[in-house]
Amino acid sequence: MNTTLIAALATSVALVAPAAAQDDSADIQTAIDALYAVISGPVGQARDFDAMREMFMEGAAMGAVGAGEGGNGAGGVISLDDYIERSGAWLVENGFTERATRTEIEQWGEIAYARSAYEGVNGVTGEVFLVGVNYITLFKIDGDWKVASILWRTETEDWPVEAAFE
Repeated sequence: MNTTLIAALATSVALVAPAAAQDDSADIQTAIDALYAVISGPVGQARDFDAMREMFMEGAAMGAVGAGEGGNGAGGVISLDDYIERSGAWLVENGFTERATRTEIEQWGEIAYARSAYEGVNGVTGEVFLVGVNYITLFKIDGDWKVASILWRTETEDWPVEAAFE
C-alpha cells in the first residue's frame, strides 16, 4: 500500500470517528442541584417557575409512582406546567425544601440519567417528613443539560431508598 493511500485512509477515519467522550458530571450535578433549589424555600417565598421552565426541555414529563393496589403499580405523568399549577401555591403556603442525600449519575454522550435519593423537609417544623428517590433523565441541548423527565417514588418498608442503589 502506498503512503498516499494510507494517509488518505487515516484522514477519512479521523473525520468520521466520534468525538472523545466528555465527562459532564459536574455540569449534570449542577443542573440537578438547581432543580432541587428551585422548588425549595420557606413559607411565603415565591418559587421562580420561569427559571424552572428554563431547566426543562419542551415536552418534559414529571410523575409520582407508587405500589398501587395489590402491588401492581400506580401513578401518573404530568407536564411541568401541570406540576406548577398543582403544587406551586402549596410550596409557597407550606414551605418545603427538598434536598439530595445521594446522587449517582450515568452519562452517555448527550444523555444523562441520575438516580437521586432525597428528603423533603417541612417548611414550618424543619422536620424530614418524606424520603424517596428521583429518577431524572437529562439531555444536553445546545450545550446545556435540560431535564427530560423526572419520576419519583417515596420510600416504603418494602422499598427502602438504599434498594434503589444496589
